[in-house]
Amino acid sequence: MTRDRSVPVTGLACLVLLALGSCAKEAEEQMSWARAALARNDRLEIVAADREGQRFTVRMKDTGELRIVPLNELIAAPAPTAPAASSAPAPGAAPPPSAATDAAALAAPGEAAVPQGGAAASPPTGAPSAGAAREMAGGRVLESGPGYTIKAAGTVPPAGGARAERSVTSAALERRREPIVCQGARLLHIDNRNLEFEGDAVSAQDGCEIHITNSHIRASGVGVSARAANVHIDNSLIEGEAASIDASEGAQVYASSSRFRGLSRRLDTAAFHDLGGNVWN
Repeated sequence: MTRDRSVPVTGLACLVLLALGSCAKEAEEQMSWARAALARNDRLEIVAADREGQRFTVRMKDTGELRIVPLNELIAAPAPTAPAASSAPAPGAAPPPSAATDAAALAAPGEAAVPQGGAAASPPTGAPSAGAAREMAGGRVLESGPGYTIKAAGTVPPAGGARAERSVTSAALERRREPIVCQGARLLHIDNRNLEFEGDAVSAQDGCEIHITNSHIRASGVGVSARAANVHIDNSLIEGEAASIDASEGAQVYASSSRFRGLSRRLDTAAFHDLGGNVWN
């Protein structure tokens, strides 16, 4: 006698569907919590939310800088409240709802992240004011993409190669032996860097997206290599003794207000998109 196994299989399918629905609901709740927490942080402004990529794009209000914040990098910390003797709760009484409000603590480069439940660190002594920071950031590229560029307000620099030569970066020179390699579905932003490589410099592969802004990259090999990836270059100087740019396997290279020293190679279905103000030599 043969048993009918259709009922257990159907039940298993239902369990799988319920588990997927539960995961999607949990991810949606986490994004909603993170958005609400970021919105309560008066240091930043939410620009965009990527639910599939589980990340937010935020603008720092004091400098105007754009940052991409993955969901797993947000840290919950109690919002500070000023003590008031006249309204202090009785011993053992629950605190008011506002005292339990959580705030998103965002660790900037060079800053330590705030431990969960800890207090946020105060700005370093001697830090520039918000107005001075905006002045220093004037003309810098904050974010760019196909057909658009977002820059900080400031004095309009000269167009073309003069801008790329004179003001791409004020950063100290860094010498490296190994290239910077980005593979897979990742986003990498190289900003305000002065890099010199013994061989190849930057390599984007297999779906990676790299943004190079306000930077000087010099290589004894290839400056920027793109294979089946997207590369955005703005207000930068790229030098390569073997080639400044080497694009292949359908790579897309978007360039604006930059200078390229060395050969520019494009193979098969790869494409260069000249957005203006570039010097190729």
